[in-house]
Amino acid sequence: MSIKPDNPTLSSLLQGRLFFIPDYQRAYSWQSKQRQDLFHDINIINQHNDPERHHFMATVVCLRRGRRGIAADEYGVFELVDGQQRITTLIILLKAVAKKLHETGNEGEANKLQTLLVKEDSTLLFESNHDERNFLAGYLKTGHMPAEDDVQTAAESNLLAACQDCEAYVDTWDDVFGLLRILKNRLDFILFVLEDEATVYTTFEV
Repeated sequence: MSIKPDNPTLSSLLQGRLFFIPDYQRAYSWQSKQRQDLFHDINIINQHNDPERHHFMATVVCLRRGRRGIAADEYGVFELVDGQQRITTLIILLKAVAKKLHETGNEGEANKLQTLLVKEDSTLLFESNHDERNFLAGYLKTGHMPAEDDVQTAAESNLLAACQDCEAYVDTWDDVFGLLRILKNRLDFILFVLEDEATVYTTFEV
């Protein structure tokens, strides 16, 4: 078995791909502490006025599940095997940035980002598991967070808290474009794409 890793930025990772988290994976479980650590890493990049400075985010392991055509485009479909907590948070953060761009009148950039997150046929770039009532899906599509009284599970509570934390973090930035540039271009990953389920188990054993 030979697996050659790629080293994409977040922008490259998300282009031309659709991701979903399989049911057997645990639900989103990051707490505020983990999100604040992520925000701190982003702030450190911003403090160093060096466009060559990047930050390693995580190793992401995906299982290829075919391709899907949407209008004139084709997307690879990938099961997110490892790295879901960080990717989920970053997807929510991108939506929070899109909302802020819209609120500040930057419709062009807001629409470009929204088109990345939700394709023209309403297919989501990223589908979470344990989201039976579409808390995350609804947020990505409309930007509306559910009321806290509607929360019924720990997964829903964690997703709602992530939306709140990410929007609060984006509000700390005067230069939202600067934040988006960092997110798209200066967060690096190691990406492993697996071709069959047997390889998934072998990879985790290794």
